[in-house]
Amino acid sequence: MQKFTIRKLSISRIHNEVMLVYRGRDNIYVKKFSLSISRLYHRILYFAGASALTLALVIALPIGGKQADSSTPEDEELKNDILLSEETNFTEPDKRKPLSVQVYKVKQGDTLSEIAAKFGVSTDTICGSSGLTSYDYLKIGQTLKIPDRDGLLVTVKDGQKLIDIAQKYKIPVDKIMAQNQLLNPDFLPVGYDLFLPDAKPQNIIPGFMWPTISRRITSAYGWRIHPINGRRRFHNGLDIRSRYQNIKASKYGKVTFSGSMGGYGRAIIIAHPGGKKTLYAHLSRSYVKKGQYVKQGQVIAKSGNSGYSSGPHLHFEIIRNGKHVNPRRLLK
Repeated sequence: MQKFTIRKLSISRIHNEVMLVYRGRDNIYVKKFSLSISRLYHRILYFAGASALTLALVIALPIGGKQADSSTPEDEELKNDILLSEETNFTEPDKRKPLSVQVYKVKQGDTLSEIAAKFGVSTDTICGSSGLTSYDYLKIGQTLKIPDRDGLLVTVKDGQKLIDIAQKYKIPVDKIMAQNQLLNPDFLPVGYDLFLPDAKPQNIIPGFMWPTISRRITSAYGWRIHPINGRRRFHNGLDIRSRYQNIKASKYGKVTFSGSMGGYGRAIIIAHPGGKKTLYAHLSRSYVKKGQYVKQGQVIAKSGNSGYSSGPHLHFEIIRNGKHVNPRRLLK
């Protein structure tokens, strides 16, 4: 194997095949050519034609190839430093934090799911708190009441008592009082917006939910040949085919990282109770912020091609007690 590098372009020749790898700002492009010409012409093309090939690559090279990671050892070290640090561990939400309710006016092009993702709550929370009767229909200029946590805002009516509301929604009285900072359970002013914390389970299914619509794995967990440098390396996650589609939280937890992660591009780490974490990488867009709590199945991002990647997909990892595990065994 012979290899020649000019800035962001590397040219490798293996027997009668030439592979071009161009590292762009956000993507990596790979192109292979099969040559059946003389050894002398191979050398001339390999050494003297690098500039022309660079220009042709930038202008004409299509995006494609196998959708897999192409991170460097330095990227892997950076990712593990973040992923295995105590700063990205799960911590319980602060239940003493005062409730905050924001008012949002619907704009043209808004959807309920996008608004819910933006504010980090479920669509049920917005529907119940704002009196919506449909998940699909929003009127431009319509005012929505959005609490900063999942639950329902219920306006107290004349004659209603706290015990009656608690029984109706099957929520303990003391839990409602704590969330609303009420001192007297026998006095509720008419017209008061009472917040009912969500009593539903945080996880829809036991275990980990598939974070993508697609189930097609383009690169499995375990040893593999690196798609760019051709070296044998251990792949700590799954590469799942996903072309700029919604990514959902695999399990209830706290967002402990949301930002750039070197060759893994835009990434999110969610810490879960019990010493587990999930990583979502090569994202094109993130809908959540560090410190936010998310439900299982909540849309947190869109898949993409950021970082060192040869095609749009999701790189997904599961960590249990500080060690990587095969996600395929835990996904439901």
